[in-house]
Amino acid sequence: MNNLKKIGLSALAGSLALTSAYAGELSVNGTANLTYTSTDNEKNNSTGNRIGSETEMSFTGSGDVNGYTVSYYTALNNTGSGIVSHNIGIDMGDLGKIEFDQGVGGNGATAIDDKSPSAYEESWDGFGTTAEVGLDAGTGSTNVLQYTNTVGGIAINAAYDSEIDDADTTEGATSRGSTALAGSNYSIALTSASLVEGLDVGVGFGETTIKDGRTTSNNSESVVGYANYTMGPVTVGYTQSETSGRGYVAGADMTATTAYGVVFAVNENLSVSYNNHETDFKHDAAVDTTQEATGIAIAYTMGSASIKIQNNEMENLAGSTSAQDQERTEISLSLAF
Repeated sequence: MNNLKKIGLSALAGSLALTSAYAGELSVNGTANLTYTSTDNEKNNSTGNRIGSETEMSFTGSGDVNGYTVSYYTALNNTGSGIVSHNIGIDMGDLGKIEFDQGVGGNGATAIDDKSPSAYEESWDGFGTTAEVGLDAGTGSTNVLQYTNTVGGIAINAAYDSEIDDADTTEGATSRGSTALAGSNYSIALTSASLVEGLDVGVGFGETTIKDGRTTSNNSESVVGYANYTMGPVTVGYTQSETSGRGYVAGADMTATTAYGVVFAVNENLSVSYNNHETDFKHDAAVDTTQEATGIAIAYTMGSASIKIQNNEMENLAGSTSAQDQERTEISLSLAF
């Protein structure tokens, strides 16, 4: 009997040793958000239901494979159908990190599309997907390969999307959606917060190539740059971008966007901000138009809980002079676990 115990214990110890050699770590985090939203425009001030909520659970895992750190991230929330985003990465140390992204975002030049500081969301937030049109040739977040590294104090973020019109992102899938948008994209952003004390700067470039024979064959290019400076409790920032080509974007031949923001930290818990976001739609054969959004925000943090209030106003949404001016106020209570 004693010999059987020894054999059993030896086998158990061996299996545990084998497991620990390949074991990784997995952590779980969650957030819960409750919002009260009120909207108003020139012709109709009816909001409908004003109370909403969102809960999210995220899983982050990592492990060592032949000296490289392999990481995994996935998020689920109550507003999507199961998994809403995930990311797989390989950290090679000084050689940088390679990631495959589906939904997390912040890839290439898109990471700096609007870096103007704010206490809450951007000034165009809440007015629909057409409100943010400034950096059209930035890499998206579906089936995107991303490379990041830091060399000499310069952070590099490069991304490539082999098909900008993915309709299916599951394993083994090859389908796409609208034939009008078939094509590829690459972009890159270079940033640094160490050149001058208190100064954070960056530049980026992106290009989208539409495949021949598509309904829309215009390629597009985007350039973007930003500078944010912090002095004591005050942070001021300015972002400027320009996209040419892709004439189907709001019917314009070129879009030029400027955004600026000012944040004042009253104390370590309370901050207030003012933001402005303006996009000019340039037309070769029509009158130029301008979309403008402004926002005021207040944020108060108490440990893992935060209360944020923002009032945004929008004029000429998507460059349409016939669009109704809109105003949107949101109060958010957020809890992190």
